[in-house]
Amino acid sequence: MTKAKNIAVHKIDKSIWHLQDSDRILKRGPNVKVAEAEALRFIASSTHVPVPEVFGAYEKDGFGNIFMSRVIGTPLHDVLHTFDEAQVERVTTQLSGFVQSWMGLRGDFFGSMGFEPCRDVFFQHLPAANMPDREYGPFRSRTEYCNGLIDALRNSRPYGRFDANDAHQIERIQRLGDGCAVFCHGDLTPDNILIDDQLNVVAILDMGVSGFSIPEREYFEAKSRARNSLWSSMID
Repeated sequence: MTKAKNIAVHKIDKSIWHLQDSDRILKRGPNVKVAEAEALRFIASSTHVPVPEVFGAYEKDGFGNIFMSRVIGTPLHDVLHTFDEAQVERVTTQLSGFVQSWMGLRGDFFGSMGFEPCRDVFFQHLPAANMPDREYGPFRSRTEYCNGLIDALRNSRPYGRFDANDAHQIERIQRLGDGCAVFCHGDLTPDNILIDDQLNVVAILDMGVSGFSIPEREYFEAKSRARNSLWSSMID
C-alpha cells in the first residue's frame, strides 16, 4: 500500500490507515464489517452526531474495508486528565445529547445494521468444550433476543448444562419481557471520541459493534469498559 500510514498499530485485530494521497482513512481487518459503514451513514443521515463520512465499504477474503473521511481532532482519552470541572461539564453535555439522539432511533429488529447478527457484549464468549462456535441474531423481538441470551449462556457452559446460579439468571432474563429496539454505539470510550481545541466533540468513532439493541445496553457497555474514574462519573 503506497503512501499510506498505519495510525493504529496498537489495534489487535485491525489497522487504520491514513491514505495520504487522498487524505482519507481506510479501516481494514477481519472483524471490520460493512454493517459499521451502514451504521455511520445511518447516524449521519438521521442525527446531528458528528461521524466520519463513508465513501465506500466492502468485505473480501475474510477482511472488511471501509473508506472514510479523516477527521482532525484529539482523542478525549489523551486530554481528559487535564480537564477542570467546567470542561468536564462542557464535554459531558455534548455527549449526553448525542447519546440521547441516537438512542431515540428505533429499529424493527435486534442486531447489526443490515439485519446482521448482534455484536452486543452479552453474546461475545468463547464456546465451552463440545459446544459450537456461533453468532446470535438478528432477532425480530425482545422475546427472541432474551431467548438468544439464554442460548448464549448455554453455549458457554460445558456440554450446555446449567447450574443453580444459571437457573436464577435465566429466570431474571425471562422476566425482562418485551420492549423496543434502540440504536446503541456499544463501545463509547474516550478513545473513540475526538475533540478540538475549543472542546467541541468533532467525531464519534468506531461503530464496529453498534446496532439495534435493548436500551440498557449502552450504559452497561460504556460503564463496564470504563477504566478511568472521571470517565466513569461522566457516564453516570
